[in-house]
Amino acid sequence: MSQNHPYRSLKVPSDAPFELKPSPGKGWGVFATRSIGRGDMILREKPLFVIRKPHEEITEEDVYTAFKQLVPSEKQQFMCLRDNGSKLFTQMTHIHAENSFAITNGIKPQANDPPIYGLFLLHSRFNHSCIPNSKVPTTDGEIIASFATRDIVAGEEITFCYNTDFECRVRHDRHQKLRFACDCKACLTGIPFQQLSDMRRTLVRGLQYLIHGVDLDEQRQSSASPIIIDSRLKKAAEDFSIPLSNRLVYNLLVMFLLEDEGLLDDFMVKRLNPSNLRTMSLFRTENNARIARVAMAQETWLEKFCMASRLYGQRDAVDHDIAVAIRMRHRRL
Repeated sequence: MSQNHPYRSLKVPSDAPFELKPSPGKGWGVFATRSIGRGDMILREKPLFVIRKPHEEITEEDVYTAFKQLVPSEKQQFMCLRDNGSKLFTQMTHIHAENSFAITNGIKPQANDPPIYGLFLLHSRFNHSCIPNSKVPTTDGEIIASFATRDIVAGEEITFCYNTDFECRVRHDRHQKLRFACDCKACLTGIPFQQLSDMRRTLVRGLQYLIHGVDLDEQRQSSASPIIIDSRLKKAAEDFSIPLSNRLVYNLLVMFLLEDEGLLDDFMVKRLNPSNLRTMSLFRTENNARIARVAMAQETWLEKFCMASRLYGQRDAVDHDIAVAIRMRHRRL
């Protein structure tokens, strides 16, 4: 039956390192046909069409209008799409919702520009994992590309994470957002890794709160669901009074925990590490500055964290000025 499946008709680039085939318990998926090295591009794809409108406001007419503008061969590709790889969709908005990605205007995006959603035939075939082996980084423009975040062997399913904040969410919270049960090793109950995974991700969430003073939704935590139990520490975080030394320790511990979880890919390092380097450069107290420099010079994230932990609780001459600067910035926002 799978040999006659409509997905066999989807146009996969001839040089693509993958094939589409059934994935046990997940409908269809994308599987490597050869070894793919960490950092290698897996697929670069242009959307079949885009709709410039908030996701919740997209109507049947919006999708049908975009569909009518396709050439016949593109319409045939669109009609290949199936619900979970098997059932026919009953509404065009469902087709769009299950196969679209939010993309950005690469020309000169303005604050009042409507969001853009592109329908992607192939990237939508990638299944989810909370510990994925690929990523679609944020890019400017309508074309998106996926890259291997670790070495992938031939025959392995290629996955990426469907949500951007899952590194801070435990299994229960992730599954509520996904509306399906992921079976990656961070989700399989009853195994040591899953229990440690929930602990690591909870700790990362708490550390991020201490660093930024807000939770994942940019709001302060409520008393009903506390992240930071120590009231004095919570107040210091929300008042942006966390000492510079502690901020460096928290940042480096986050890096180590993400690495231990299998989530610290090259894109994440590129995004997070500049904050560590800026923090290191801000110290004014000489002994603190020396320890920070030595810490950042260490080879591994664990070694960096262990060295920086000597700073924990130490005040620095710049602490007050940094707290004032952060408060002013947040008032402007």
